[in-house]
Amino acid sequence: MPLYRTQSLPPEKLLTIAVNLLHKAFGESTRLLAKHRFQYLEGGKAIYLATVQMEDKSELKVNLKLECSELKGKLNFGGFRQLIAQLLAGCARQLDSKQPLNTFSDQDAKRWIYLIPALYQSDVAVNMLVLGVNMRQPGELTIELMFVDPAQFKLHDQPQEMPQVQS
Repeated sequence: MPLYRTQSLPPEKLLTIAVNLLHKAFGESTRLLAKHRFQYLEGGKAIYLATVQMEDKSELKVNLKLECSELKGKLNFGGFRQLIAQLLAGCARQLDSKQPLNTFSDQDAKRWIYLIPALYQSDVAVNMLVLGVNMRQPGELTIELMFVDPAQFKLHDQPQEMPQVQS
């Protein structure tokens, strides 16, 4: 089979790949296997999920990473699995709605962060998990699960007044 060819994948396609592979890794697999994956991720290691054959017959190696630097409190496997289920349900709803995705991307469109949050109440605070995809390495897609500070996304309680323009 051909190796990876440089191609541009739309954010919807990347999200669909990520959702399907996360579902297989944590929803369809045995509890023991899913827990082992979680333990590797929690330890800061990336895990291999699959090799996906693209439409042009090239192959894309897919890995998964978990970024916990913004996690407040502790996360156990049960909480992680609930977060994944909540995240996947939110992503599926968004994809089914056919509405534009709310995303951030880098200048080269090689890394996307989807603003479809999953919330988790730890022992000390509410945590927010979002999904990102990174295609900076040729032939490789890294799914990134990232905890972010929910305060970054709070709406202001008071509407801000527009400055008055004097003529």
